[in-house]
Amino acid sequence: MEQLRQMHKRYYEVADRQLSTVGAAKAFEARTGVPKVYGAAGAAALVVSMVFFNVAAPLLVNLTGFGYAAYATMNAIESPGKEDDAQWLTYWVVYGFLNVAEYFTNILTYWIPFYFVFKLVFIVWLMLPSTRGAEQLYNKGLRTMFVQAHRAAGEMTAAAAAASSAPKTNASGAATPPTGAAVAAGIKTE
Repeated sequence: MEQLRQMHKRYYEVADRQLSTVGAAKAFEARTGVPKVYGAAGAAALVVSMVFFNVAAPLLVNLTGFGYAAYATMNAIESPGKEDDAQWLTYWVVYGFLNVAEYFTNILTYWIPFYFVFKLVFIVWLMLPSTRGAEQLYNKGLRTMFVQAHRAAGEMTAAAAAASSAPKTNASGAATPPTGAAVAAGIKTE
């Protein structure tokens, strides 16, 4: 039992320190007299319960994915360091990719029991600074797809440029004059 008290005390102190930087949490504690940690835990329990019982689950999950991340992103923009900027830029790329993928698979996700509970846990994992889930997912999957697509686009652009710079001939084998687009782009066709 003593271990449980020590663990509670340790997590309470960490959460209290973090919530001390949030103006709304301090205002809640001042108005109600309820410690901000318990207020935050109660709000989180209410949201998780509503998601579990599918009461406005899509809205609550998306607000969770957007709300805290938007707040943390604005803090990152205002901070002098750039490390937190990269973390939140990565989060937004992954979050956007998740929402686009969900749009196309919505008919399938409708039939998955507790889908929004899983999505909520996944979004929290993505955004937590202790797990840096968005960075892990980006580095292990999305970055590879992006690099391959970028490389393919570069190769296609180079092939198109090489094809447009090759001398053009008509059916009789004579060189054709350059088009207006080629002249405007500065591409030699002869």
